[in-house]
Amino acid sequence: MKLNDKKEMAGVYFAVSCCMLLIACNVAVFALTPRIVAPLAIILSNAITLLLMFLSVRPVNKLIQREFSRSAEELLRQQKEEEALTSRVRELEDRNRELESRIDTQSQLAAVPRNLNFTFKVETMTYDKTGYVVKEETLDKFMDDPAYKLADKNGFLDRVSRWLDDSAHPGVKKVLYIGKYDIRASIGIDFTKIKFAQSSDGITLFGVKFTKLNDLKIDSSEDDVNHCWLLNESELGTSINQNPLYSEFTEEYARVRGEETRQTLEGEVEGLCAHYTEVFRRSLSDRYPGISFVDHIEDSSATWYSLKDHIRDERIYPLAANMFLMADVLSGSGSRVVSI
Repeated sequence: MKLNDKKEMAGVYFAVSCCMLLIACNVAVFALTPRIVAPLAIILSNAITLLLMFLSVRPVNKLIQREFSRSAEELLRQQKEEEALTSRVRELEDRNRELESRIDTQSQLAAVPRNLNFTFKVETMTYDKTGYVVKEETLDKFMDDPAYKLADKNGFLDRVSRWLDDSAHPGVKKVLYIGKYDIRASIGIDFTKIKFAQSSDGITLFGVKFTKLNDLKIDSSEDDVNHCWLLNESELGTSINQNPLYSEFTEEYARVRGEETRQTLEGEVEGLCAHYTEVFRRSLSDRYPGISFVDHIEDSSATWYSLKDHIRDERIYPLAANMFLMADVLSGSGSRVVSI
C-alpha cells in the first residue's frame, strides 16, 4: 500500500472512531440530564445521534469499499495465475505429444534397412529407403491445439455439427494416419570443393566430407497407400467419419506427420554422411599422419589452393590419389544394407 493510501485510511479510521466516541458521549450526557428536561433531552439526543450517524457513513463506506477492492484484486490475481498455469500446462501437453510422435516416427523409420548403392565419380553412394509410417491417436488430444485447426471451430454451427456427429456416432474418435515415405538421394564427396593449405606442421584439408549431393527421381506406384482418416470406434464397430468439420484437421495432421517423416529421414542422411566422413578422414590420417581437417576457413590466414586446379602438385598428388582410390573402393563395394 502506498504512503498516501496509508494516510488516507488512518484518517478514515480516526473519523469513524471520533463519531463512535461522540455518539457515546451524547448518550451519556442526556442520560444524566434531570428528569424535568427528559422529553427535550430525548429529542435532542436522537437528533444528534442521527447527525453523527450521517457523518460516520462516508468513512465507514470507505472502509467497506477498501475491503471489497482488496478482495476483488486478490480474486483477479488468483484467476490470472490459474489461467496462466492452465495455458502453460496445455502448451507442455501439446509439446510432449509432438515429441512422443517424433520418437515413434524415428523408431518406425529406424527399423527399415537402408539400401546404399556405391558408385564412383563425385557420387560415391546412393541412399534409398522406402516404407510406411502408421499412427493412431485419439481426437481428444488435438481439440485444444490451435495448430490442428480444431480449437478455432467454436462457432454456433460448428458446435451444432459436432453435437449431431457425437449423437450419431457415439464412442471414441481416433485419427489414423498411413503414409508412405520413399527417399532416394546420392551421397558422396564433391572433390571440386576440396581445398588444401600447407604449413610447417603438414597439410590441412578443407571440404573432405560426405554430403547429400542431390535427390534422385522416384517413380510413384498405384499401389502406394497414403491415408489420413478420422475413425468412429464404438461397441458396434469402427467406421470412417465423413463429417466436413474434421476435414481440415485430417489434412493438417497428414501434413505435420509427412513433414516429421521428411525431417527424420534428412536427419538419417546427415548422420550417415557424418559417419562416413569420420571413417574416411580416419583412414587418411592413418596413412598420412601429417594431415589435418577443418570445416571452416573463413577466419583462416593460410593460403588455400583448390584440389581440382592443383591435382598434379607434388605436395598434394599422393594424398589426392589416395582419396580417389578410397572412393573407388567404396564405389566398387556394390549395393548393400548398412546400419549405423
